Amino acid sequence: MADNKRQHYVPKSTLRHFASDPNRHPKPRQINLVNIAAAKVVRGASLKEQCYQDYFYGKNTAIEKALGQVEGYFSSLVRKMIGTRAIDERDGWHLVQMVALQKARTLRAEEELNGMMEKLIKLFMYNRVDEYDLRRSRIKVNNASNRNVGHALALSPLMLDLKRFLLANDTDVPFVIADNPVVTTNWFARIHHPRRAIGLARSGLQMLLPISPRFALMMHDGNVYTTNSRINVISISRADEVTALNELQWLNAHKNVYFPPTLGVEFLEAMMISRPEGGLSDFRRMERIGDGDSYRASDKDEFSPPTDGVKSELVVTSAKALSKDVRLRAVSMRNKPIFHDDGSLGSPQRDPAWEDIVGDFARRVLGGETDLTRFWDFVEGHPLASSIGPWLRRAKRQSDLRRQ
Repeated sequence: MADNKRQHYVPKSTLRHFASDPNRHPKPRQINLVNIAAAKVVRGASLKEQCYQDYFYGKNTAIEKALGQVEGYFSSLVRKMIGTRAIDERDGWHLVQMVALQKARTLRAEEELNGMMEKLIKLFMYNRVDEYDLRRSRIKVNNASNRNVGHALALSPLMLDLKRFLLANDTDVPFVIADNPVVTTNWFARIHHPRRAIGLARSGLQMLLPISPRFALMMHDGNVYTTNSRINVISISRADEVTALNELQWLNAHKNVYFPPTLGVEFLEAMMISRPEGGLSDFRRMERIGDGDSYRASDKDEFSPPTDGVKSELVVTSAKALSKDVRLRAVSMRNKPIFHDDGSLGSPQRDPAWEDIVGDFARRVLGGETDLTRFWDFVEGHPLASSIGPWLRRAKRQSDLRRQ
């Protein structure tokens, strides 16, 4: 086999925590899984055969090798959280990058990007290419996985303002992990703004990543949610809450969900709820109303002609939102959440100024003008930096402590 041909999008070091032979020396080699399409349980599958694709990041294996080095550091952070049953706030910068990278680097994330871009391009080709040919054609983004990874890392500072928690599973029901393991939900938006866009900059963002059968990393918008924990560790003592989080992994999965040998059959079956049908991405055409700034949603697909009299449209694409949210008894919505709402589809936002700063930085990174190591210098020189709240100073201080 060619060097680095087998390129994993969920690291083997992550899957080993869920292995079916965890005590095997020197490393576990087997894992239990549920294949979603076949509704089939496979016990003792080869761990190295999971969550990979030949040359997923391209035949130039430099990216795969670089990711391997990053994975080693992230793996040490996971072992540290598991071993100490705590989150070291000095690791915040790297934990945010770890979650952003894992969210972006999966096969499902690649297919989501391709699905969104295909619909957009076919819409732009309306009346330029025969509809029959358009419907038969398949359009893909070159190096989509690399594009996802690059954009995710460049934009990862967007999540620095999120509160980070270690979920400690003190029940007899273990966590499971999917082949698309970073769950993104928004309880606040579902209740108060169900028809607006979703995204990493939105108020009410929730993110969840299982790291072992007993622990998961959770991040959420602290201006919208509050917890009953005085520290950054939340203990879960009810099996139904673990099952609900496992359901999110099931809904978020692409092909497989992996489970440890301690998961009982009844809890495995309870996790396997109905999954919505349809594609992996949402596509909405918003028609401009008259000459104003208001838009109304339409049910038109990418092959439909514009409505007579409509002068312009706004097209909204995104990964499809899950049908459920992260809900824990230890987490509640604030009576007076803090957010910024200008009435647009892109709001409410956690902090428009921070979104602008990170967006400016990401454009420079993607344009090859700078790199992630220069982020804090860039922020200090940005004209909007003074408008960011005290959390930014704390994040900078913790990052400086880690670099010392």
